[in-house]
Amino acid sequence: MANIDRDSGLSAPSRETNYSEHEKLLNTTAAVQAQSVDNNTFPAVNPPPKTGHTRTGSVTTNVSGTLNQPLNIVVLGASFAGLSIAHAFLDTTLAQLRTTSAAPNYRLILISPSTHIYWNIGAPRALVALGLIKQDDLFIPIEPGFQRHKGRPYTIIQGRAITWDSNARTVEVELLSSAAEKRYSQLSTTSSAQKRRSDNPLSPVSDAPRTQTVPYHALIIATGSSAHSNLLSLHGPHTDTIAALTAIHSKLATAKSIVVCGGGTSGIETAGQLATYLNYTRHWPVRRLIASPKKIILLTGSDRCLPTFPLKQSKKAERKLQSLGVDIRHNVRVTSAKEDFDLTGQVKVELDDDTTLIVDAYIPCTGVSPNAAFAPPALRDEEGYVKTNAATCRVDEAGSRVYALGDVASFSQNYTLDAYAAVPVVQANLLNDLVAHELRLASPYGGNQDAIDALKDEIYVRRDKDSQLCPVTRFGGVGVLTGLALPSLMVHKMKGSDYRVRKAARVVVDGGNPYAKPFSKYE
Repeated sequence: MANIDRDSGLSAPSRETNYSEHEKLLNTTAAVQAQSVDNNTFPAVNPPPKTGHTRTGSVTTNVSGTLNQPLNIVVLGASFAGLSIAHAFLDTTLAQLRTTSAAPNYRLILISPSTHIYWNIGAPRALVALGLIKQDDLFIPIEPGFQRHKGRPYTIIQGRAITWDSNARTVEVELLSSAAEKRYSQLSTTSSAQKRRSDNPLSPVSDAPRTQTVPYHALIIATGSSAHSNLLSLHGPHTDTIAALTAIHSKLATAKSIVVCGGGTSGIETAGQLATYLNYTRHWPVRRLIASPKKIILLTGSDRCLPTFPLKQSKKAERKLQSLGVDIRHNVRVTSAKEDFDLTGQVKVELDDDTTLIVDAYIPCTGVSPNAAFAPPALRDEEGYVKTNAATCRVDEAGSRVYALGDVASFSQNYTLDAYAAVPVVQANLLNDLVAHELRLASPYGGNQDAIDALKDEIYVRRDKDSQLCPVTRFGGVGVLTGLALPSLMVHKMKGSDYRVRKAARVVVDGGNPYAKPFSKYE
């Protein structure tokens, strides 16, 4: 479950934090793994009840959550959106709950098929050759980033959502490791002991089956989208993408011809990075072409590169690619790509103009699909995205306290900034809905109705000006910032120099936006 958008956003120096940089973060992995039950031994009781709560929201009644059996706040997905909302809940929301003496306890359950995030912002360069971006910078472990929440009620489970029953308010999860089974088992054991006192237990484990039921009091869907190639996004555990990168590195090293399919930012960046690093030995002060350069063909389904960019920027990108020797072919689409079709390792690429290309390597960069197959068809739109209220980020048709944000949500434009702009909205409305539930528990006959009615929703405002950065050459590219064209060197400075790997630790440790302004976590 991964957010594929890698190309949009504001760029500025990151907010200084008290946490270590990426290298120190990685060094904490062993310590985290050695912790007893990896924070599943958290105390069941939240902080003492608070008074004077003024946040807003809507509610339904569900009497559950005893002293020893907390209610589950389930987050599906642990990429940009999922990590951000999970940290926000533990940092801020949790302390604002338990507003009455009758209020329940809560625990956060973060579920993701991968134990690491993939810094796919840098995928177009990383796929070219080993070492252009270090593997430790591409794949960052999630667990160490949550070490600062030690003692707070959370657990992280490596699993994949299989089925979502919005009526029963449960998610069927395939557990993907023995560690995940152990964690689920410990949570389930506690739940089984409390089953007679709660209507929200985890299903008991029987011989640790791989598929288990996770009930939720609130559900946040942040499963993102996936590219068609696992070179550009996770399709499961991060080790699958590591294997795919290793395979393509080997193939590209000996390839004489390469086809890149896709005229969007991913395709343009990939074609540009391939030509830059495979066909030239020097780029400044003048380029030096190798003796036998590889033939790189870029196929686009439009009449120009980057069709969502202003025309002038599109033409600029095309000129840069042509200066690198990339052969660009417009208005053509791939109908099939047959790997190793003749047992020689070559790829047969068939096109919709009835022509065929036989090449040594093929890299599809043709868009994304939402990771929402687990959702009931009635809760998905015609393109497969989770139907989400564009104002409140609630999934209204799924019942109370269900939200979606990031690429999987129907209101998203598949930009990183969409996810971070939605985080404060989901955070506020989740708090509102949980507090309203607490107020109903404290006065089931309507005594707190005035306080509930006073709650106000936070509203998501869709951005109407685009921001995208597309590195092409070694020291330049094209980009727009809030609708305004950027100079080539600025695109290099803002993204192309290192693909912002220096910001990866911040995303994992505090859920911050890698493109954020100083001291602003989300926008």
